[in-house]
Amino acid sequence: MRKLPVLLLTALLVLGLAIEASAATLTIWESSDTQIEFLKKMGQEYKKATGVDLRVYKVAHNDQINKLTLDGPAGKGPDIAVWVHDGIGEAVTKGLIWPLPLAEKDLSGFTDSAVEAMKYKGKIYGLPYGVETVALIYNKDLMPDPPDTMDELLKTAKKLTKDTNGDGKAEQYGFLYDTTNFYFGFGFFSGYGGYVFKQTREGLDPADIGLANEGAVKAAKFIKSLHTSGLIPIGTTYDVMDGLFSGKKLAAEINGPWAFGAYKDAGLNYGIAPLPKLENGQYPRTFIGVKTYFISNFSKQKEEALKFLRWLTNKENSYLQYKETAIIPTRADVISMPEFQKDKDLRAFAIQASRGVPMPSIPEMPRVWTPMENGLKMIMQNQAAPEDVLRQAVEQIKSDIKDMKK
Repeated sequence: MRKLPVLLLTALLVLGLAIEASAATLTIWESSDTQIEFLKKMGQEYKKATGVDLRVYKVAHNDQINKLTLDGPAGKGPDIAVWVHDGIGEAVTKGLIWPLPLAEKDLSGFTDSAVEAMKYKGKIYGLPYGVETVALIYNKDLMPDPPDTMDELLKTAKKLTKDTNGDGKAEQYGFLYDTTNFYFGFGFFSGYGGYVFKQTREGLDPADIGLANEGAVKAAKFIKSLHTSGLIPIGTTYDVMDGLFSGKKLAAEINGPWAFGAYKDAGLNYGIAPLPKLENGQYPRTFIGVKTYFISNFSKQKEEALKFLRWLTNKENSYLQYKETAIIPTRADVISMPEFQKDKDLRAFAIQASRGVPMPSIPEMPRVWTPMENGLKMIMQNQAAPEDVLRQAVEQIKSDIKDMKK
């Protein structure tokens, strides 16, 4: 057999090394132990098919943006980071995440709300894999069927609120939630026509805040009526509500998917339903948080990371992720599957999420929480009229945003 010329042999050796080198290693930061195990399992499958290795590291959700800010430029950051979509604005402002070369048609299998959550100033910055929102969790032993309207819920709840000891304090409650927590109460604001920032063709407008408009005032008065009617005691916190439900002394609450796992383990006879319709005929439009995979702007393997994420979030793998990690899927084609529709718990959350509003992801959003929480406390404690309190809260938000931009 003839010997290969030296130059050809050298070329083949170089080609071989290039092929071997192309089997990249992708790194991911994830905060959830359940999701980490899922990613490791999927990484093994992906490596078998492509040769690409996947390494997953646990990094707390709230630490990822700050850590990427420091580690990314130093070349120590991940290729892929994972957090909820409302951090997009801050991450883009800091230059941390890559705008994906995708069009809306590339996300056609996902829900509209999940796609909307991926956008910032007209660009798409991530691929969604799970969604969170709040819904009505109820004790079937106390409330066998979830009411269709809020009016029905409150009438039923009033009957179930009982002072059995005659000391003026109920030992059993019909309906509770933390009324001073704006996250839990936003569905009422939005359902009555309030909004945080106005949605425009160019994105959210932080100068147009709808938290003191007519609908917002109506929502605040409705929430206040839950106290003045005697249904919800002043000072009811999340922990109080959760403890009463766990103790089978509460018929219904507004809570999220993070709660029902413990209820299930405790053997409670619970059900989950979308929030009932308001008296204006609208459903409460709760905040939704979309769990998202982002590609670091500092990654040297952006295209490889995108290939992996498109594979990971396809219909088949998204269904597998739902089955193994009990997340609410972001893909409409998974939610419509008969196998998912049989899951009454997550189906109810998915319905509520489909009616929801993506939490604003612009950098101005963090300036909303404290003024609204303080305002709700004042309203619930009857310190001032709702319209006056909300107007002051909006003025404070605008002032804080102005200070932020100095």
